[in-house]
Amino acid sequence: MIRVGKFGLVNNFLPYYFLRGDFEVIESPPRIMASRLLSGEIDYAPVPAYFYLSNTKKLVSHEFCIASDGEVLSVVVVSKNGKIGDSIAVTSETMTSVNLLRIVAAEKGMKVRVVQSDSSKAEELLKQADSALVIGDEAIKARMIYRVAMDLGEEWKDLTGLPMVFGISASLKGKEDVAEVADRAIINAVCEGMQKLDEVVNVASRQFRLPSEFLRRYFKILIYRLGKKEKRGLEEFREMCEAHGLIRSCEFTE
Repeated sequence: MIRVGKFGLVNNFLPYYFLRGDFEVIESPPRIMASRLLSGEIDYAPVPAYFYLSNTKKLVSHEFCIASDGEVLSVVVVSKNGKIGDSIAVTSETMTSVNLLRIVAAEKGMKVRVVQSDSSKAEELLKQADSALVIGDEAIKARMIYRVAMDLGEEWKDLTGLPMVFGISASLKGKEDVAEVADRAIINAVCEGMQKLDEVVNVASRQFRLPSEFLRRYFKILIYRLGKKEKRGLEEFREMCEAHGLIRSCEFTE
């Protein structure tokens, strides 16, 4: 049985909804998922793009990804007044998004202080800074309460003209054959999910208690396949990380 990692987040709901095959699906947060992939506990999984770029000597990428060509809706800076201010509190759960924020801020000449926090919730982050970088499901909840000052998918598109790859499927080198079976199955599941979007939206709306109108828009915005443009976007992100001194080894333990 192939051990396949999955984020228990809205952005992974559609790709896995129609997943069929002899798979053991293991849910983990992104940081723990990355650790388990490197340790060999999982054969194939989506991991943060920054983590993949920092570990290319050990990892091989595959076609399934989480990306956007413009606004992404779930990686946003929020505040009470819609302005960023002098400081941005950032959850420790992010790897890709915090470095993307640093790149965007530097390229735009923004003088802001990044405040690291153990919390992932906008309410707690906003007690520590003028604005907050929130990701995933917490970002979706936050944007319905606070004002969005910056969507990092949109900012990256404005900066580079390319899609932003936030997560990419990967496996350890030497496990490519097994991983390709899982990758193909997920891509097939994505195709079926888009064809049966009404069903996916209805179930996701009940499970995550989110408006179906938002979920329909969200699932259509997300890009799940690493095409030529997405590869260029990922390479541009790597180059930007290197230029700003952000790439380093990212081996984490639980």
